[in-house]
Amino acid sequence: MNTEKKRVLIVDDSVFARRVLTDILDSSPYLKVVGTAVNGIDALAKVESLKPDVVTMDIGMPKLDGIETLRQLMITRPTRVVMISSLIHAGAKESVLALKLGAVDVMAKPHRTHSIGIAAQHNELIEKVIAAAHVNVEHLSPLSTSASRPRLPLISHTRDHFPIVIIASSTGGPRALRMLIPALGDAGNAAYVLVQHLPAGFSKMMAEDLNALTSLSVREASSDEERLHPGEVLFAKSGHHLVFHRNQSAGLSLSPPLWGVRPSADITMVSAAPVFGARIIGVVLTGMGSDGAAGLRAIREQGGTTIAEHESTCVVYGMPRVAIESGVVDVIAPINHMAEAINAAAARTARNMAA
Repeated sequence: MNTEKKRVLIVDDSVFARRVLTDILDSSPYLKVVGTAVNGIDALAKVESLKPDVVTMDIGMPKLDGIETLRQLMITRPTRVVMISSLIHAGAKESVLALKLGAVDVMAKPHRTHSIGIAAQHNELIEKVIAAAHVNVEHLSPLSTSASRPRLPLISHTRDHFPIVIIASSTGGPRALRMLIPALGDAGNAAYVLVQHLPAGFSKMMAEDLNALTSLSVREASSDEERLHPGEVLFAKSGHHLVFHRNQSAGLSLSPPLWGVRPSADITMVSAAPVFGARIIGVVLTGMGSDGAAGLRAIREQGGTTIAEHESTCVVYGMPRVAIESGVVDVIAPINHMAEAINAAAARTARNMAA
């Protein structure tokens, strides 16, 4: 096992923030801060000279801000970047833009003093940077923006005559979803549920971003009586679990995190499996950890179909690996063929229901 510490470059215009971040990251036996930069111009030069494994990047900086620095960095020298800024807060457009441009993850500085707030997020910061260090950098290049497509009309069905696709993703998920969702067709007139690990408050912006890219209708779950409709994508609200009830509605839950995350795909999938049975297609995409494996098992036991992303396209081959090694995956597909696999499964499920 490679025990060499991962090298981190801290980019922040605040002397105090640089000191606090350095103290926290250097306290981990797995990380070593090898340098700091005071703005984007300084950062681009330091990345070339220091070749860090991970960069933590502020957004609001003089001369060259974090977003433009990230944009240039991903073109000239793709690097694992965790955005850490007071501008990344609930609903901030900058957070989604950073993820579009190739940032591995985002983290908000609290609105209180940086010293108290960042110290309170000590473990979260270390975990995000360590996770970023294990990301496949080849899969971080920014995606081109697809033109929006005409919205498909929502189709009224009896509630038990359409397939349901539940998709789980974590680190690398926003990029994967921006590739996948626009490519999904209306084969079988399926309804979709997305469970993406995001900081609280980010899901609404992510849903709006995806909605602009696809003919499907994408919306954030916002009530305790959510109903699934063919041609619609229900995005689990960040900071809440999405739980299905016997009457086939879904509600928001503030029960404790599972696997350290809320929403958890396992909670959504396990609650949905006995309600919808063989109508469900469970999908696990890129991400750290094991969330989704238990959910796929529950779906498979009810006669549903299970799909996982192939290692070759995962930003982090964690969640799919656990699911595949658990023996609960029917189909393995790279992200560029994932829509094809889902569409085929949805069409097959619809035919089986009609038989």
